Amino acid sequence: MTDILIMAHRGASYHAPENTKAAFLKAQELGADGIETDLQLTRDGEVVVHHNYFVDNTSDGKGAVFLKTVSELKKYDFGSYKGQEYSGERILTLGELLPLLRDMKIINLELKSPMDKTMPFAKKVLELVAESGLEEQVIYSSFDAELLGQLKSLKPDCRVGLLTFGEGMQSMMKELTAVFLAKYPGMDIEKALLEVEEPKTFVELVDSLDYKPDYLHPDYHSVLQDPELVKEMHRRGIGVNPYTCDTPEEMRKLAEAGCDGIITNRPDLAREICKG
Repeated sequence: MTDILIMAHRGASYHAPENTKAAFLKAQELGADGIETDLQLTRDGEVVVHHNYFVDNTSDGKGAVFLKTVSELKKYDFGSYKGQEYSGERILTLGELLPLLRDMKIINLELKSPMDKTMPFAKKVLELVAESGLEEQVIYSSFDAELLGQLKSLKPDCRVGLLTFGEGMQSMMKELTAVFLAKYPGMDIEKALLEVEEPKTFVELVDSLDYKPDYLHPDYHSVLQDPELVKEMHRRGIGVNPYTCDTPEEMRKLAEAGCDGIITNRPDLAREICKG
């Protein structure tokens, strides 16, 4: 089990405000092998580190990331919600984040599906990573398989991880898709509904892509429900890094199933369980 890689989810977000400098430094202090974080585009086309499409839950501001410029986002406090000792934490750009992670083995960058598909998101991220000199450490992940395909087209040797929902979340996504299409028409509704109605197994999903993902990043319950999933992916030369497991017994089961990495809010606990 000692070879398994521990990735701190949004930094050490159990201990510090998620996706902030404090959380990433804490992850390193706690001995994480790497981190997982989230990337989005701003109104002025810059890449910032934030999970939700809106800033309301993790800052003293309100509104959508995509409707704000970097300078506007920098005015908000992204730390105080976790405690006054974190007051003054500001949103990070990708360019500011990468130098902090120079000593990490894994930098897992999750690209959130952009609101404006015409903006060069994949290209921008690849350029910023290349400028940092940290390409060898980066895994690009996303729930958006097409976005990962763009990354592979632009840089065939980059490593990508396909994120997948657990079984329970898939049924919720079907309903959310229908609600969204009903409220905001304008796309091929029939095509979208038929696609979401035809769930694929994980094996069918990765085999259906016109590129081979380097990793599968499933909800960790998917591995617990089907431990053979890891073996199936390994037969295809695909690593498995499940998210987001925070309990000792389940961490142990993931490691015993042969997972390559674990994405967790508790890197200190994962290190104790899986490497102790």
